[in-house]
Amino acid sequence: MIKTNGFATQQNSINFGENLHHRMLMHILLIEEDAQDYLIIRQFLDEQSGKSKIDWAPNYESALKSSKSETYDVYLIGYYARHSKQEAFLRWLYRFAKAPIILLLKTEDDTQHLDLSAHKIDYLLKKQLNWSLLHRVIRYINQLIDIEKSCQHYQLSFKHAVQFVGIFSPKGKVLEANQTALDSINCSLEQVQNQYVWETPWAKNNQAQFKSAIATAAHGEFTHYELELETEQQNPTIIDFSLTPIKNEMGKVLWLLAEGRDLSERKDIEQQLNHATLHDHLTGLPNRQLFFEYLERAMQKLAHNHRRLAILFIDIDRFRMVNESLGHDMGDWLLMEIAERLQSCIAPDNLLARFGGDEFAIIQEYVDDLADATRLAATINQELAQPFLLDGCEVVTSASIGITYSYDEHDDGANLLRDADTAMYRAKMMGKSRYAVYNQSMETNALSRLKIEAELHRGLERDDFVLFYQPQLDLENEQISGVEALIRFNHPYKGLMSPVEFIPILEDSGIIVTLSEWILHTACTQFKIWQARGFPMQRIAVNLSALQFRSQNLASLVAKVLHDTHLDAQHLELELTEHSLLEDTHTAIKTINRFQEMGICVTIDDFGTGYASLNYLKRFPANCLKIDKSFIQEITSSKIDAEITKAMINMAHALDMSVIAEGVETIEQRDFLHQNNCNFVQGYLYAPAMSEHDFIAWAHQYCKLQHHVI
Repeated sequence: MIKTNGFATQQNSINFGENLHHRMLMHILLIEEDAQDYLIIRQFLDEQSGKSKIDWAPNYESALKSSKSETYDVYLIGYYARHSKQEAFLRWLYRFAKAPIILLLKTEDDTQHLDLSAHKIDYLLKKQLNWSLLHRVIRYINQLIDIEKSCQHYQLSFKHAVQFVGIFSPKGKVLEANQTALDSINCSLEQVQNQYVWETPWAKNNQAQFKSAIATAAHGEFTHYELELETEQQNPTIIDFSLTPIKNEMGKVLWLLAEGRDLSERKDIEQQLNHATLHDHLTGLPNRQLFFEYLERAMQKLAHNHRRLAILFIDIDRFRMVNESLGHDMGDWLLMEIAERLQSCIAPDNLLARFGGDEFAIIQEYVDDLADATRLAATINQELAQPFLLDGCEVVTSASIGITYSYDEHDDGANLLRDADTAMYRAKMMGKSRYAVYNQSMETNALSRLKIEAELHRGLERDDFVLFYQPQLDLENEQISGVEALIRFNHPYKGLMSPVEFIPILEDSGIIVTLSEWILHTACTQFKIWQARGFPMQRIAVNLSALQFRSQNLASLVAKVLHDTHLDAQHLELELTEHSLLEDTHTAIKTINRFQEMGICVTIDDFGTGYASLNYLKRFPANCLKIDKSFIQEITSSKIDAEITKAMINMAHALDMSVIAEGVETIEQRDFLHQNNCNFVQGYLYAPAMSEHDFIAWAHQYCKLQHHVI
């Protein structure tokens, strides 16, 4: 031991290369204002300058600057009581420094003014300063700092845990509780500390469960419960509650760790998912699955009280047109508006469900007789007949409704819905905006329809469709002016089927779109062949279905067919029904204009069977009007039909359209039409629709009789 000016030193006693953090050099900041002490301490530290890096600060301005720019392992500060600059610097250092702070005192008397509450602060007497003691103090303080950091981490984790966390004594007294747990009962820690947990608001209505859990955990066993807590807002909170016994090395339970996870949000999510699973996302109505669950319960009630129920299956008419013309967003808006109107029509104890698309279904319970269901159907169509105003656009719709009625308590719910669906299709075939009540014959017709649909699909694959041709004649000279191509289905067992039997099925199933392309291509090809053989015809007429007419690429398809078959556009006539034009007049006008630009003749077919006003008609840039045969049949016997026919001919000519009458079967009908300036006719008076072979034979014979050689 060597004495130097009152300071004790011990040489070579410590290797500072083994300091905390395993650094090669300890970085020390010495702050000392007393010049003499400064020199002595500096001399003392210089003896270990190879083992440490030392910065010197003779005043607090310099010390503050160094502390902000450098990172130090130790702060050695000569302490002077009631030194204002030093106190200010120490306050700053206590707050921001992360390394040990060792105050160097001249005497023990200076300790009474020290604040040693922080773990990172300690002191040494200057006269006792030696490397061994300094090293131990530094190591001790660093250990305290690490412990403090760990404690702070645990305290912060405990305090801010989103789960309910608490510490109980083995007897069940509350020792600690985090903020989440306290907030759940709107209490402070002081209000519940040292109380038995079953006496706190947490255990309201759950005292027995808490006592049982504490007793089990106190014996060293993990325990788990699901509890319902009542909050201050009277909203029940579901807690997944567990108690874990914390033991020492001897196995003694020291305290109980209580943990609680709020399951309310998960329960809410489960309810939301359950609701989403059973409800339509757009309208919020029950979906098909919930409908069947409700129907099953309703059928069970029927068995007990001998009452009846009705099912109404609803399909919105022309909904596809709204989607295609106004867009799917407007379509969704319309569905939500329809759902509200339907809901307003039914009693509170009835159920309205959306099955998807534009289909809805209603369970009407406790009906006295079938009239209750038909009255509801009539009410629904009256309600839906009122226009919907969607973003300034007025939309008119209606519904086709199928009704089935439970007559027997042993009826099956799924079968009832199937029957209502069958009746709905019957209502749609009756002209839409109607309702139909199921009867047994509908099932037979439905099965027959399904069978025909399957046969039509197979027929498309096997080329069982053929084109027939019916001539059109100019009334002025009775020469063949054109020919209409008409589709026929060559059934493998029944032979040729009437279009009345299969055209509606083709349209409903969508087969018509594929088939129409084949019809157009085949007809144009055939007409090109006849032209090459010298047949004196101007046009071939092809019917377009409403479904095909709504196709966005229709004009492109027609142009491609004309290109592929090398047929000039002036020889093609496209017939569009009045119904298809009225579904979307804006799109219809654009499409017809496109055909006109291409040089194609456009005819409005079945005129008089729809509801086209003169205002609409004058906007359609068509070339020809075809009067439906239902008017032609009675023109010689019915004054009304005769006047209507004359009015249609005059109206068409006023709009610069030619007129063709279909279904002409007698000379009297022909003469009437000729006298009233009808331009063209077709019908059995001249020839029915014929196969290609028969048409050629007929055309040769007819031209020969007319002294016209082909």
